[in-house]
Amino acid sequence: MKNSELYFISFKTLISDDLSEIEEEVRTIIIRNEKNLLRFIHLNSNHLVLPAIYRRLKEIGLTDQLAKDLNDHLNKIYTLNIKRNKKILQQIEEINQMFHKAKIKPVYLKGAANLMDNLYCNIADRMMGDIDILVKDEDFLVSAELLFKLGYKNELKIYDGIDTLKDYPRMYRDDVPADIELHRLPVIPKYAKEFSSKSIFRKKKQISSKTNCFVPSDKHKIIHNFIHGQLTNKGHAIKLVPLRDLYDSYLLLKRVNINDVLSEIKEQKKATIYFDFISELINLKISTLGYSKKGKNFLIKQNWYLNHPRIHFMLINAYKLIYLINDRFLKAFVDKSTLKNIYVRIIDKEWWQKRLSRGLKEYFN
Repeated sequence: MKNSELYFISFKTLISDDLSEIEEEVRTIIIRNEKNLLRFIHLNSNHLVLPAIYRRLKEIGLTDQLAKDLNDHLNKIYTLNIKRNKKILQQIEEINQMFHKAKIKPVYLKGAANLMDNLYCNIADRMMGDIDILVKDEDFLVSAELLFKLGYKNELKIYDGIDTLKDYPRMYRDDVPADIELHRLPVIPKYAKEFSSKSIFRKKKQISSKTNCFVPSDKHKIIHNFIHGQLTNKGHAIKLVPLRDLYDSYLLLKRVNINDVLSEIKEQKKATIYFDFISELINLKISTLGYSKKGKNFLIKQNWYLNHPRIHFMLINAYKLIYLINDRFLKAFVDKSTLKNIYVRIIDKEWWQKRLSRGLKEYFN
């Protein structure tokens, strides 16, 4: 079975209202075929939806048909993700209390926002790497200091002017599960004009069950999902819609009208392809009949790259290299702040020691 077909089965498993409709297909094609099963698990793990997939299969008893060791392993991942998300919610509550005392109103973004806004029917469905917090520009440095008082640390050397950063360098604490990304802009500056902090704060909604806790409107959540995954992370360019993004968009589209969303996105052509892609998949269509010419082209290319992962890996790294050359080195010739950014690094012995010992990967990722 091709990876593109496994991708489609995974999405059907995530969104089907009646799992009995796909039970026989999953049992026959996935569960009873060891090769397909391992690739299915690997795919869903890479797309960060494995706990959600496991939960859905568990609901219809298909996990009982797995080898005991494999079922125990997957169940452990599922259980640990539940525990981790519960601890993250406690972690957020502690931050809310501190910000409340300082009269700062944080807006949580991405996974944290979806988790607190009950987007998922089960807390296990979302795998989270960190907690993204948006604060107003005037509260940015104050918020960072408050997090330091809570015991969070940042050991990265800061080369840029702090007040010009999109987000504060990642902060962590040893006794909590998630790192903190404190934002003064919700997205990279290139897209911040069309999707600004002011607009998010203006239409934010409060989580009534928590103290001093806010998330973006549902419309802003889905726009952010598109900008982050398809524009910032180059999903449109490398022809990939991660299943986690797809699942979040599917759930959010139950709350908002797609036309209202499209009208507020500047990158209309790319957004139309993205939501066209989602709409067709929601209708459980794997053919290209319902697509526009560009939407059909996107689907065909994504399927091809899914089925040729090594070539796709090369494409992704080629785009990273192009970004590095264009946005770091060439930009330095016309932008003084970029030139200064590079200069202060290359004259710093500590920077060179780290890069020579661990390579350039950490810095340019």
